[in-house]
Amino acid sequence: MPTFLVTPRMSPELSARVEASVTGQKRGSASRLGPRATMGLRVVALATIAAALVWLVLTKRQADQETETLRAALIERWQQARAPLSASQLELPRRLLALVKPELQRYSGDLVTARARAPQLARLLAEPTVYVRGPLATLGQAAGLEQSARESVKDAFLLCLLDPPEKRSEKALLGRVKSAYAAGDRMQRATAQVTRLGDAFVGLPFLDAGWREQVVRAKHHQELERLESSFARAPIQAARAALQARQLLFVVDEPGAASAITELDGEKPHDVRVGLVDLSTGQLLLRLRRRVDPSGLSDATRAEYARGVDDCGLALDVRDAATES
Repeated sequence: MPTFLVTPRMSPELSARVEASVTGQKRGSASRLGPRATMGLRVVALATIAAALVWLVLTKRQADQETETLRAALIERWQQARAPLSASQLELPRRLLALVKPELQRYSGDLVTARARAPQLARLLAEPTVYVRGPLATLGQAAGLEQSARESVKDAFLLCLLDPPEKRSEKALLGRVKSAYAAGDRMQRATAQVTRLGDAFVGLPFLDAGWREQVVRAKHHQELERLESSFARAPIQAARAALQARQLLFVVDEPGAASAITELDGEKPHDVRVGLVDLSTGQLLLRLRRRVDPSGLSDATRAEYARGVDDCGLALDVRDAATES
């Protein structure tokens, strides 16, 4: 487009530069492509944009399908894990407080029902059992019961109750205690039917309907992958075994005197309560209270195994009571 800034007296080069400056075009920037080539470039550009859009749509659709496939798989795994459990079994951790709390109040005296007397006791202890142990001060509260359940382990009391030593000598008790502490094959075989109550508390959130709701509400694939990973690590099998147990075995440690000598492992003279409850009926099958005292043990045993030997002796007291009743 001509401009009044260009005069006939200007050289052609200067005139061209002035025109380019005014019109916004750089010198030599004029397209040298023909109309067909320009149209071809436009078609290619539009096709590239369209292909990119199609790829994005297909990629998102595939990602959505993978997300929904993972969601459906997680829900199916949850349903399969939960299927064998009844509503009552799923409520077990919440029901236990009502079963245990009366036994934490004023002691009502020893009780050994006909089902818990020898030789029936051996058959009774072979039934699927859930186990918990804790201090008197905390077991009577929901939070305390859960904490004690999570901290409870299969201990020397449990091993000696299910697989007692032939003699009550310190040497024989100590042998069982060492087996319990090692948690080896003997411990695993003897206590195979016993599950920790803590496993029920750890695994139950993954069997609860609330976990399924988390899966349903998850919006992102990464969130579902996180849920899948946590479900894979959860002790589902152990939790299910605990929830399906037929009886509850509990041990309650009463506080010892503040002035009593405490051993290196925390043991000191104190009273201990033992109870066995039929979970299907809520019937208390056995109730005993015995005093444990490590002061009569040798120095070497007391220094390292005081609690374990006391626990093993307590288990033999339970078996003796069942025999004498």
